[in-house]
Order: sequence, then C-alpha cells, then structure tokens
Amino acid sequence: MPSWVVIDPWADIGFHLAPAVFLLLDLLFFSPPWSIPPLSALGVSGVLAFSYWWWVEHCFTHNGWYPYPLFELLSPVWRGVLFVGSALVMTGSTVCLKWVYGRVNGWGVEGPIVVRREGVEKER
Repeated sequence: MPSWVVIDPWADIGFHLAPAVFLLLDLLFFSPPWSIPPLSALGVSGVLAFSYWWWVEHCFTHNGWYPYPLFELLSPVWRGVLFVGSALVMTGSTVCLKWVYGRVNGWGVEGPIVVRREGVEKER
C-alpha cells in the first residue's frame, strides 16, 4: 500500500462504527420484519463477498496495491478463505439480527409477550 494512504483513526471509526450503529437502530426500531431465511441469507452474503473480492482484485490489476495490507500478506487461496469466512460471518449476523429484531419487536415469537417494568406485568 502506498505510504500516502493514511487515514485518521477518528475518520476510520466514523466510516465504520457510526453507520453500523445507525443501521442497527434503524433496523430494530423503524424497519419492517425481515423475511429472508438463513439459506437465502447465505446466498446473498456469498454473492456480496465474492463480488467484493472480484472488485478488490480488479482494482489491484489497475493500481498495483490492495486497499487493506492483509490482502498483500495472503495468497489467493487464503484470500478466498477470508472471503468465505466473511460470507459466513455475514450470514450469522443476519440470523442473529433477525432474532434480536424479533425479541425487540415481538415478531416471530410464539404466544403473548410479557413486559415487566418495575414490578408491573402487562401483555402486549
């Protein structure tokens, strides 16, 4: 990676953490329920991961460096393993977020949801 490619840590946090937090809040409180089953989530995650891998390799052929130093250290086979792992983590995140959404919003939960606050029980 060229030496001029330096990013301030606060900008890096802003580019990665802030969108994740705001998208999580949007998902939990303002979005309709997801209807994607785990196998479909794996397919979508795989397509996204391998499309990104293709794009990274395509950019490398034009500029001669990877956007992340780790990619230069890994052989093509291990980069493939990294992207397969990324697709699996993405699928796991989708399944977990779908479960959290259900717990927060009462979607996909059998029976009445009992809300307990300060000793008072109410059914929703």
